[in-house]
Amino acid sequence: MTSRWTALRSRLTLLLLASTLLAACAGLTLQSQIDGLMNEGQQLYAEKKYDQALDKFTTVIGKDPTYWQAYLWAARSLIARGNWSDAITNGRKAFELAPKGENVIPIFAEALFGGGADALKNGRFAESVNLFVEFLKLEPGNTRAWLNVGKAYLGQKDFRQALSAFAQGLASGGGAERQDLIRELLNGGVQAFSSGKYRESIDLLKEFLKYDSKNLQAYLNLAKSYWESGDKGKALDAVKEVLKLDPRQEEALRYMLRR
Repeated sequence: MTSRWTALRSRLTLLLLASTLLAACAGLTLQSQIDGLMNEGQQLYAEKKYDQALDKFTTVIGKDPTYWQAYLWAARSLIARGNWSDAITNGRKAFELAPKGENVIPIFAEALFGGGADALKNGRFAESVNLFVEFLKLEPGNTRAWLNVGKAYLGQKDFRQALSAFAQGLASGGGAERQDLIRELLNGGVQAFSSGKYRESIDLLKEFLKYDSKNLQAYLNLAKSYWESGDKGKALDAVKEVLKLDPRQEEALRYMLRR
């Protein structure tokens, strides 16, 4: 009886060992397939054959849905095609799987920025805001993004959020976008006045005048905004600033006398 159990135990041990070896071989085979597909996809990407490259990376994802490198390279291929929505989806998945993976944040950020810019260009302001806000969590000091999210807020007529975005961009230094950020403060003030948002117009124009205290047009619009908001005293103060800059300028005074 003992010898029979010993033989059975030996047989079971051999079966377990064989099963383990087969599983290891299968794992090696799968990894070899993935490595081959990734190499082929990267070569196709380098040759600017983005659709074919994407097919390779998608196949890898089908074989191993946790393989973050495939999502990242899929995002690269989709960025190259200008397919922002799918690029963001794949970039976000790579970020979820490997937030500290090599090039994950830069590629994900590129997809978000491209998608936000495309949405802004095509008047999808709410989408643009959402994408740029997500981008700024990755790159909070990016002044171009602050400029664009501010423009998107203006598109939504959300003047307070626009002011906050432009001010944040300027607080970060402004960079090459500094003059654009300042100019958008003035544009936002004018838009707010035209929309009947006089208090928001005042706030935007006052912020603009911190950077360009000699701008006659800004003071004219500030005077009008104060007047329409019911603050006649500050309206007259703004008119005085206009006349200091140009004693012959009477537009603001005539505007008020007509009211």
